Amino acid sequence: MTLSPNEGLGDIAVINLVRNDFVPELSLELPDAIHSGQLIINCRAEAAPETLLTAVNLALAEVGAQFPGLTVKLEHSEHFRPGKPQPTHRIVSVAD
Repeated sequence: MTLSPNEGLGDIAVINLVRNDFVPELSLELPDAIHSGQLIINCRAEAAPETLLTAVNLALAEVGAQFPGLTVKLEHSEHFRPGKPQPTHRIVSVAD
């Protein structure tokens, strides 16, 4: 996830989770509190895209309910299942 403040330029907060048995890692932190911003969630998981979208919507609603002054709005969503990889096989050399 990446959090970019609406005010200021260049500052972002980034948190990564690469496996479900790991601990989330905060790789970039904002220097100050912010009043508004944009959160980008990039999730690659073994689940149906609709299930992941539902989980994100429920999580956003829960966070919004826990913080009464916070306004949470989903502005854009892309959720899909990538196609199966089609590797290209090449013969590099032929033995005589």
